[in-house]
Order: sequence, then C-alpha cells, then structure tokens
Amino acid sequence: MTPTGTAPNARLSLLVAAAAAGLFALVGGWQRRWMSDDGLIVLRTVRNLLEGNGPVFNAGERVEANTSTLWQYLITAFGWLTGARLEDVAMWLALLLSVAAAVGATLAAGRFWGSATVLLPFGVILYFALPPARDFATSGLEWGLSLAWIAGWWALLVAWAMPGGRRAKAPVGYWLAFWCGLSWLVRPELALYGGITGLVLLAHAPRKAPGILAAALPIPAAYQVFRMGYYGLLTPHTAVAKSASDAEWGQGAAYVWDFIAPYALWAPLLVAVAIGAWLLHDAHGRRLTIVALVVGCALVHVLYVTRVGGDFMHGRMLLLPLFALLLPLMAVPARPLTAAAAAAAVAWAGVVIVRAHPLPDDLEERTADELGVVDEREFWTMAVQRDPGDPPLYAEDFLSSKLMGNWSDAIEEARANDAAQMILARTNDDPETYAWFFRPRFPGQDSDLEDQPLTVYLINLGMTGMNAGLDVRVLDTVGLATPLGARMPRDPDGRVGHDKHLPLEWQVADTGMDLDTLPEWVDRTTAMQARAALRSPEIADLLASSREPMSAKRFMHNLRYALQGGRTLELSDDPSVYLDEATLRRIESGDDVGREGARVVWPRHAD
Repeated sequence: MTPTGTAPNARLSLLVAAAAAGLFALVGGWQRRWMSDDGLIVLRTVRNLLEGNGPVFNAGERVEANTSTLWQYLITAFGWLTGARLEDVAMWLALLLSVAAAVGATLAAGRFWGSATVLLPFGVILYFALPPARDFATSGLEWGLSLAWIAGWWALLVAWAMPGGRRAKAPVGYWLAFWCGLSWLVRPELALYGGITGLVLLAHAPRKAPGILAAALPIPAAYQVFRMGYYGLLTPHTAVAKSASDAEWGQGAAYVWDFIAPYALWAPLLVAVAIGAWLLHDAHGRRLTIVALVVGCALVHVLYVTRVGGDFMHGRMLLLPLFALLLPLMAVPARPLTAAAAAAAVAWAGVVIVRAHPLPDDLEERTADELGVVDEREFWTMAVQRDPGDPPLYAEDFLSSKLMGNWSDAIEEARANDAAQMILARTNDDPETYAWFFRPRFPGQDSDLEDQPLTVYLINLGMTGMNAGLDVRVLDTVGLATPLGARMPRDPDGRVGHDKHLPLEWQVADTGMDLDTLPEWVDRTTAMQARAALRSPEIADLLASSREPMSAKRFMHNLRYALQGGRTLELSDDPSVYLDEATLRRIESGDDVGREGARVVWPRHAD
C-alpha cells in the first residue's frame, strides 16, 4: 500500500480517530489520577530549584535524584508561572502530555496510511486500556513526557518518509535530529531510539552529516558536560543506585510475564502483529525503514528492560516500548479484517477496564522483601490507609502511612532541640506501629560534621522529603539521593530497584550525632569506624564531588572524577577495610576519631 494523498473523508475520519484517542487517554488518566512516592521525589528537587538551591534533592549536596532532566525543569517552569501546588502542576502536565501523545501518535499513524478513506483507532485502544498505562498518565513521574517524545519522534519519522514534494517543504531531517538529541534528557533509555535514528539519518544523507550532528548534539552534549562537572557523574545518580549494568534475565522475564499475563495481552499483540504484517506486505523504501526502526527500537528496549531485571512497579518499564511498538497501528485503514480486529480490541479493552488489575489477597500482610512487583497505585492507596479508588494526590495524604504517624510533631521537636538526626523505630506496644524520635548532637564545635543539618533516613524518600522543610536533610537507604548508599554492594536477592542498603552505622556516622546516645540496635564501634572511613581518600573524594562548594576548580575536578574513579567506584559495607590498625585500635578504646580529618562536610550556603 503506497500513500498517494489524503481525501477529505479520510481527513475527517482521522480527526475523529485522533479525538477519540485523546478522549480515551484523558478520561482514563483522569479517573486513575494519583501521586506516587517517587513522584514526590521529583517535586522535592523542584522546590529546591524554585528556592534557588539548584537542581538538588538536599541543599548543599549536588545529587541528581531524578532520572528525567526535562521533567523536573518543566514542572519548575510551570510551577513558577502558575504559582499552583506542585502536585497539581505535575498531574496536569503529565495528563495533558499523555493526551497529546495519544492524539499525535494517532494523527501520525493516519498520515502514514495516507491513501485510506476511513481510519479506525486500534493501537491506542490496546495501550490505554491497560491499568498501568492509565496509572502512569499521572503519578508525578515523567511517563506522559516520555510518551509525548515518542509520539513526536514518530510524527517526524512519518514526515521524513513522505514523498519528496512534501518533504522538501521543511528540513524535516534536521528537526528529527534535534528531537532525537533531546531523547537522553527525557529518559536515558530513549537515547536508544534517538541514537539509532541518528545513524539512519546519517546513512541516508551522509553529505548532510554536519548539519544533522549540529542539530542533534549541542543540547545533550552541553547538559552532559554540566552533569559531569556539577554532579561528578556520567549518568543520573539513579542509574548508579539501581545498578543498571547488571544482568538479571530471570527477574526480567518474570517482570515481563507479570505485565502480560493479567490482561492476556499476548492475544491482542498477536492480532496487532498479524494486522501490521498484512497492511505492510507491499511497503518499501523509507516507509518500510521507519517501521523497521520503530519496531526494532521497541523490541531492543524490551530486551534491555528484561536484562536489567525489570522494575518493582507493575508494568511501568514496559509501557514506553509497548507504546512505541504500536505506533504504526495507532490508527489503521478500515478493511473488513481491520474492522473486526478493532471491534475485538474494544471488547478486550472493555474486559480489562472492568476487571482492572487483580491484586493478591495478602497484599497488606506482605513485607517489603516479599512484595516483589506490585501495583504501585493500589499499594500506596492501601499503605496510606485510604479506601480503594481513593489514592493519594498530595504530599500530606502520605502522613497517614504507618511510617509517618508522629512525623510532623517529631520534626518540630527535633528542630527545637537542634537535634542531629531523627530515627524511625517500632513502638513497644504494637510491632505494626512506628514512631520517630530524635538523637542529640555531639558536644562542642570542633568538627565539620557539626555543619550537617537535621538528618532523616527512610527508604520512602518522597513522602519524607515533601513533608519536611528544605532545611531538613532527607536521605534514603537505597541510594537514590544518597551517594554512600548508591555505592554499597548490591544484594542479588534484593527487590529490583531497591537492592542496595546503607547500614544504620553508616547512616548515623554521616551526621553530627553524639554516638554515645545511639539506640541499642546500632553498634557503636562500627558507627565510629564508619565515621572514620568517611575521611579515607576514596570516600572523601566521593563526598567532596557533591558537597564541596561549586567553583571552576571543583567543576574541572568533577569532570575528571566522572570519567575516572566516580564512574566505577563501589564501596564495602564493612567500614573497617578503609582503616589502618592504629585507627582501629583507637576506636576500640572508645575514641571517635572520625570527627576530625579530611573535610567531608561544608556549610550548606557557603560564599
């Protein structure tokens, strides 16, 4: 089938299909709108940006805690312009971008089948029928932005593949190259799509290579230099914390099946493959090239997700490659076969929407280690003790979690007492009830650790970070915002994405806490060893890369660090390996030697 133009009735049917796609995405996303704990992590960085502290999670510590660079800056821009609550800004931005992606991808698919007289929505039905697709149309995360990027990529590919007369009206190839350059800043794995597309552009027009590279590279290259100099890393900090280079094929395969099985998704996908092969049986040239490009990138993306072990959120990491895989079929020419397939897709979608995502009966009784892959929206609805269908929307909704019971009062009390750290513990009365309590600072003013503000550690970084002032240092135990945690050994049996852990002794060591007041379950000797280990050359260099006040010298040092030690550094969870025998003997005698030595803390607002 070769496109020859678009008749008026074809244009009308395409507009109807696109409008239906947008409405489906809007209604589905709105009905399942919510805010995730991970979404709140993004908003803490936005708060720091708006307060002039830079793109950081904690003022004074340059850590890139968010995977999507553009997403945090989009929220910042619209938050500043509107003055609205950041949760509302994130929700509306994500939802409207998801709708734009649905409309744009459907319009581009219709143009791809240009000679059709009537067009039917198809792929968009399969995608937005899935509960996780509608869940992550909001959630505070960058999935709406990512879908919009993929839809824009597809639209530009279609324009690039059109016959010469249409293509000559604008330098589509250069715009496509520019769009591909942004891929890395939307999500790192989208560089797969942008990079391969760039190679295709260069192969088709080698004489235009300088222009293509000039369009594609300046923005991502400039940000990469900034990332290396500012953060001291080659990648977002989340990639270090999640050990994305490790291979976990078994976990990954289980993750893929966890996404496919509950909805019998294999059935409509088989139909989609058959329909696509039938419609494209006589395609050639650039049209065949872009279909091969889209399908190839999507399949490699699935392979990558499988290799790294998937994710702990049901379906999340497979949504983008699924959307990409369906791009050519978002709207299809009306034929008896495609009409039957579209009708079957509607019937399947109705069943999936009504049935939703079946949850295990014992979800509430499972421990964190037993959870594995969970429906994140339903889990947090349960965790913050709200009724099904009434998920959290704002930061304060998370205060009803069992982990946050006395949070607000404890924060005020800790501030009033100039405490060093707040610690979470089970109460004696009920093992399912938790309470926060504070620990005092060590006496005197003879250590740079005295400059550490009130510090809190919890694995759930978002709900603590957004329910605390920016004067409180909020860290996690798995390393998303904690350089020490990100470099800890990976537990091969741990939960995907949460398979590192910063021991309590390391947590208390990197604060101004008086180690003579440690709770009984924290080993004082090991804590003193960890405090001394912070001053060892390789750990001190790591901490300085994010804490030493920024200067031209620090920036250049970080550039080198990102390419050398910072790229591969892994830490031992045993602090004694960083200390000599003399230091270990002093610690055994009760000397907190780690209060002095190489500087590891600087004032948060240094001149």
